[in-house]
Amino acid sequence: MTRNGFALLFIAGCAAIAAVALSLRQPGTAPPSPAVSAPPTSWPDYSADGPGFQTPAMADGELIAYGYKLITQTFAVIGPEAPDPSLRLAGNNLSCQNCHLDGGTNRGGLPLVGVFGTYPKYRERDRRVDSLVDRLNDCMMRSMNGQPMPEGSREMAALLAFLNFIGKPQPVAARPAPPPPQPADAARGAIVFAAVCAACHQSDGLGVRLGSANVALGYRFPPLWGPDSFNDGAGMDRFENAVGFIRHNMPRGVDPQNPQLSLQQAWDVVAYLKTMPRPKEQRPR
Repeated sequence: MTRNGFALLFIAGCAAIAAVALSLRQPGTAPPSPAVSAPPTSWPDYSADGPGFQTPAMADGELIAYGYKLITQTFAVIGPEAPDPSLRLAGNNLSCQNCHLDGGTNRGGLPLVGVFGTYPKYRERDRRVDSLVDRLNDCMMRSMNGQPMPEGSREMAALLAFLNFIGKPQPVAARPAPPPPQPADAARGAIVFAAVCAACHQSDGLGVRLGSANVALGYRFPPLWGPDSFNDGAGMDRFENAVGFIRHNMPRGVDPQNPQLSLQQAWDVVAYLKTMPRPKEQRPR
């Protein structure tokens, strides 16, 4: 074989190998994201449409990832149907991200990004200076209708590690909802609920579970009242939290800059939700 013939044969072989490699690649497959080796300095996006959460390649990366799981799959790890009975600290099958949307990275959905550095701080509601551990346990006893998480537990350490990991970007300043044009009215709110909210949360307000009871899969759409909902001490049972959250995020996927509900409708539907039965907080306020 001549030198030119061998060169042509070699080039043809390389081209064939390249063609096979390209044919095996899935259409639209993007190269894998680089490993995360440091806390984010800009606002992370853990939504379904974003790059998502990756276990950090850091010394405490697995602990941070466990904290993220506790936020997004609370029901599966520490819920009342969790496999380990000793970890059944939550009293309902909700997840933290039912309120702290997208793993706490949604700017309009009670975000957790940046909050680590804001504690300890004075909270007017409880008239005391709270540590972050205090605040997390408030959520455990109110929103999760459960019991405090032991301070020395791996679960508390994981939540603190995750919040520290996403704690560098500037937090979103809390802004109370503006007052309604007219006093909030539960009867009008019932009409709004039936027209807008019931499609997901159901007409009985009990949501849509994933799987059957006792399998710890949580909810596709969480309950807004009833025995498996947050209790009457939770932030979502208070106008100042619920009005803005509902208006900016509901129905899920709405553009917060162009809400579907008017300010009046948001106040009215919260007034309606506050008339519905839910667990009572089991400690003095």
